[in-house]
Amino acid sequence: MNFKEEKLLVIAPHADDEVLGCCGLVNKIKENGGEVYVQVLTMGGYSKIEGVKVTKEVWRKEFLNVIKFLEIDGYDIAFYENKIRYLDTVSQKDLIDILESKSKVSLKKIKPTIIAIPTVFSSHQDHTHTYKAAITSLRPHPQNSIHVPKLVISYESSEYNHWSSYSELGQFSPNFYLKMSKTELKKKITALNIYKSQLRAGHRDGNKMSALSETRGNEIGVSFAEAFHIHRFHI
Repeated sequence: MNFKEEKLLVIAPHADDEVLGCCGLVNKIKENGGEVYVQVLTMGGYSKIEGVKVTKEVWRKEFLNVIKFLEIDGYDIAFYENKIRYLDTVSQKDLIDILESKSKVSLKKIKPTIIAIPTVFSSHQDHTHTYKAAITSLRPHPQNSIHVPKLVISYESSEYNHWSSYSELGQFSPNFYLKMSKTELKKKITALNIYKSQLRAGHRDGNKMSALSETRGNEIGVSFAEAFHIHRFHI
């Protein structure tokens, strides 16, 4: 692939999903002169299971630092509120409208060539709700009014993939891999560490990220890799 010609849009239910699932791809496209945009759907205050409170201001500051670190070309936060908006309380139509046309980085406005969405095989309801809205937004249209990206892929987030309400139908099955160097993996871990409020030792941290990258690398005979599932690819 000639990444110089590519324009990637990452749809992230929350700020940090773009790093967990796509940082290697983001870095590869940016290093080769392409463009990258990030659509975050919800950001707000909440309390972690252990009782630690995260404010929307802290989370947004971390996100903007990641945007700067990865040299992202543009972004949008659909719902930025004092209390995080649970996406399964938002209608599919509202999310579809955001993705198709209302967002600053919508399909209609930036016309991405590649779009990355969360996998449906997740235990997190925000991820599965986002997946459904994205798939509908990316349906083939006979009209010329809706842009249809040539490559649609879903990305994984290891902490949610081991337990899924869709497990009876299957599991995340990679068929598109991106080789990563040790330096690229370190950059991905550095980006994740910027999200200090989102880190969880042994669950969402550099060690977990390294382990998954090694596993995906072993599947294709390299040291490290990111893995995706292709939903559509046309040339």
